Amino acid sequence: MADESASWIRQQVMRVLHDTYGLNLEPTKDVRIQEDVRQILELATIKETDLNSTTQCLYPMQSLKVDDLMLLEVDKHIWETLNEGDTVSFRGNKNDEAILCTKNRTYEIKEAEISNSWLVIPNLKLSKETNVETERTIERRNIKKIFSSYYEVKETKPNLTNLSTLLNSSSFNGLEYESEIDPNTLYSWERLQNELQASDYELKQALADFLIADIDGYLRLISFDVEAKSLNFILDYFEEQNWELDEVDKEDTFECLKELIYEPIFNVIFKKYTEISTKTKSDNNPLYKYDEGKCCATIAKVLLAASPVTEYKEFMETWNIGTPEKMHPKEEYLCGSALVMYSTSKMQKEIISCPETDLPNNIYDRLNELFQIKAKWTVEEITPYIIRFTKGTMNVNALLTKYARCSTKNGLKYYGSKHGK
Repeated sequence: MADESASWIRQQVMRVLHDTYGLNLEPTKDVRIQEDVRQILELATIKETDLNSTTQCLYPMQSLKVDDLMLLEVDKHIWETLNEGDTVSFRGNKNDEAILCTKNRTYEIKEAEISNSWLVIPNLKLSKETNVETERTIERRNIKKIFSSYYEVKETKPNLTNLSTLLNSSSFNGLEYESEIDPNTLYSWERLQNELQASDYELKQALADFLIADIDGYLRLISFDVEAKSLNFILDYFEEQNWELDEVDKEDTFECLKELIYEPIFNVIFKKYTEISTKTKSDNNPLYKYDEGKCCATIAKVLLAASPVTEYKEFMETWNIGTPEKMHPKEEYLCGSALVMYSTSKMQKEIISCPETDLPNNIYDRLNELFQIKAKWTVEEITPYIIRFTKGTMNVNALLTKYARCSTKNGLKYYGSKHGK
């Protein structure tokens, strides 16, 4: 049916060009002679003197099925990228929808119909080029391809929700377990580029978010057990040295812990939990400052893994004991890891484990599960759980407006199930 449709379209194009413009598209006939052109002009009541001296006759090539050409509409960013000689690539597996990527942006691609067919004609002369002869000349031009559709692009947020899934089977659990890793599950940067539909810039950002180390040329997801154990060693040493939060010596820390923490792992974890301090060492090399929020949050995750539901006061006391003396746990550090809820059956406030990473990767299923856990949420409470689904103008508030129902209590806005009470 597709071949019949294409044949019919070609026949209609040929008929319109012949009847309306006097252009012959029959491949079996030679290039028109001057007498043919004059007859067509006479029938169209057009004076030959009103036209340029060169007549170009259009003919289809032996086959109009040219598969190496596509018509793509681009925006200013893609146009500038191409002009600068940078790479523009299509990414994904065979079963994925087409995605176009520049260095730092991702676009979805959709096919759109053209109301009038467009012809690709190499070497076609335009304007002044057709008026260089004193006498009329007839020239043959071959149509390389007829387009009845084109592809339009729309900037989108890349889907990186399966990044951790791809890397999970080869996650780093310690040097003692490396012999158990299947080499076929290892991902290099190039393999990820080919399989994940995201620009290089966005993919690199995601790699940083997922705590991934480069080990022997492969990108390895660091398991939470290794992360927690390594952080515990690092913070223990911090307390032993009695440093201030912003007086952390990276080189000294690694030198002491190099027998306990593999260097690529140490570098990634240290980078996650610190930032460069305003203070420096005596040789002017930088000192570092621990991120209290990130450190406390990870310690809380360890406690929650051991006890998913804990009475509030008991949890806060245990959490405080488990963190370095110069760090102070705060309830806000639990965002995305746990919820503070009141149990009516136990008549007490509790800390309940609710890791964002354990929730469904579909916005509908995720919100349904969140509203089963808790019927009403403030924007601040729910943001860590749905922010990964935002893109473009679809921010957290827009997502909640679309998928949830708003209510007000004591002047505060709450969001719940759209079909709930």
